[in-house]
Amino acid sequence: MEPGGARLRLQRTEGPGGEREHQPCRDGNTETHRAPDLVKWTRHMEAVKAQLLEQAQGQLRELLDQAMWEAIQSYPSQDKPPPLPPPDSLSRTQEPSLGKQKVFIIRKSLLDELMEVQHFRTIYHMFIAGLCVFIISTLAIDFIDEGRLLLEFDLLIFSFGQLPLALVTWVPMFLSTLLVPYQALRLWARPGAWGTWTLGAGLGCTLLAAHAVVLCALPVHVAVEHQLPPASRCVLVFEQVRFLMKSYSFLREAVPGTLRARRGEGIQAPSFSSYLYFLFCPTLIYRETYPRTPYIRWNYVAKNFAQALGCVLYACFILGRLCVPVFANMSREPFSTRALVLSILHATLPLLGARARGVAMLGVFLVSAVAHEYIFCFVLGFFYPVMLILFLIIGGMLNFMMHDQHTGPAWNVLMWTMLFLGQGIQVSLYCQEWYARRHCPLPQTTFWGLVTPRSWSCHT
Repeated sequence: MEPGGARLRLQRTEGPGGEREHQPCRDGNTETHRAPDLVKWTRHMEAVKAQLLEQAQGQLRELLDQAMWEAIQSYPSQDKPPPLPPPDSLSRTQEPSLGKQKVFIIRKSLLDELMEVQHFRTIYHMFIAGLCVFIISTLAIDFIDEGRLLLEFDLLIFSFGQLPLALVTWVPMFLSTLLVPYQALRLWARPGAWGTWTLGAGLGCTLLAAHAVVLCALPVHVAVEHQLPPASRCVLVFEQVRFLMKSYSFLREAVPGTLRARRGEGIQAPSFSSYLYFLFCPTLIYRETYPRTPYIRWNYVAKNFAQALGCVLYACFILGRLCVPVFANMSREPFSTRALVLSILHATLPLLGARARGVAMLGVFLVSAVAHEYIFCFVLGFFYPVMLILFLIIGGMLNFMMHDQHTGPAWNVLMWTMLFLGQGIQVSLYCQEWYARRHCPLPQTTFWGLVTPRSWSCHT
């Protein structure tokens, strides 16, 4: 007798054609006890299936990447005959195992792939429509109030003030990045006696140190000395960070091969033309060659340029029409919690239109948060660690909470809600601090006065 009648007994009966079929005999509350076990077992099997598929996909990706890399390396060049296989084995390749080294293939960018999805294009068109509505409403209000159309670009002109000086400062930054890392690599790859090579390697390290000083000190000095506006500062700080990452990537990828070439292993040093192309190529991983289209798609270039210009105008319009009128006189009024909450919402609503792995992820968040806070400090001209706190603490907590297993709609809604609120908090607090430092200048410049938020105590 089965315990509790929880199992189904099957009876064999003869069908009309001599076929046998199974008919369950239902005993008591069999289905009632069976359902929870079946649901639990189904969930367990779904979890096992997802884990197996993830592991198989990762292994298959690594195998395909390695096969593609070996195929690219074995492709014969125009000026050299194809390499001969080793005589002892035809199945073994000459290249060592490259592990998880990334391989570039011809493919569309992530945004281009998303734009092929109709629903994503609809969201994109909604933002464009929102910009059009903003422009129409502004022109209509100006025409009704003033009797004429007013196209004010004062904020845009102010933000890009002294742009020629920023471009002139960019030239030595670019030349330093173009010449110093490549020359240091040539010094390290030069054959010769140990003493001569040591002297050349020391000179290369000295050049790299001077290069880092130029990239770190020159844009900061120009921005502070000449009081560059925010957009002109963006040009310098974005290029500063980009050149530092480009230099590091070039040296990290090219130094091992250069040292092997110095030992006579038949590996060619990187060419200057490939390094020059890498400085303008939209990637942070250096390779000697990249997959390229057979021709330049000028229509695609013009479309992306127009989108970038539209983003600048969109941000300028939102700040000039919706944020500046709210925050310009906030430091002249008594502080209230209600005003702070309303300002945050006012800045948010326009936008609505394994253990080792965990430690590495936390390190990535820390470095990224510090880098973003440095950019904000450089562009705005003051230290106010709103981005650091939101990015490192709030963003880090949400990242570890909302991992791949939390894919329900509630988690997605929570993520977007926090993103919109975080954006509104940043716009609100940074705008208040910007105007507070202009309405309440320090009588005496001190370190604590520079790092203490002025908006907390400025009420003029």
